[in-house]
Amino acid sequence: MIIQYRCPVIVVLTRLVDNHNGLNRMEFKTVKCGDYFQTEDVHGEFGNICIATKWISSTDTNLVLRHMEVNYKESEEPPLSVLHIQYPGWPDQGVPKNTHSVREILKRTYNVPPTLGPIVVHCSAGIGRTGTYCTIHNTIQRVLVGDMSAVDLVKTVTLFRSQRMGMVQTAEQYRFCYEAIVDELEDLISESTRQMVI
Repeated sequence: MIIQYRCPVIVVLTRLVDNHNGLNRMEFKTVKCGDYFQTEDVHGEFGNICIATKWISSTDTNLVLRHMEVNYKESEEPPLSVLHIQYPGWPDQGVPKNTHSVREILKRTYNVPPTLGPIVVHCSAGIGRTGTYCTIHNTIQRVLVGDMSAVDLVKTVTLFRSQRMGMVQTAEQYRFCYEAIVDELEDLISESTRQMVI
């Protein structure tokens, strides 16, 4: 999919494994995501796909950034360059303590031209955290181009749910959409005002 649609960015809103305590206090692990992004300077092969992680860095807001190159094994074409943004701190079926990390993801995708290809977003099940982020991202992008109907989140989430059931799983995630959107719009207005003063 990444190669076929020439996706320049992958946003991952989960960690690889979650630890849980069962009823008898025994800890067990639940795999949330396959390790397709590998470690730095390692080439992974998945069927006829090769993935090379060129570098890894972390941000102050707990994001893990990777530069990956993806290609078919026997291809003569140059590999596709992909920015991989992972937010492992977003709790399953919950929300982050604040909107900073989610808004940093947005900021890192603002300058990616849509002509490069779509951005891929996933978590574990692909509905709660993914739906929440997609709602925030979609709303901000639409507001930035002047579509004020975007602030009707009921309509946006309903549309997403018509395409994939369960998008935005909890009331807490729904509220978080509003918080992140308001925080980001206030930040963008404040930044714009500062630039006008200068």
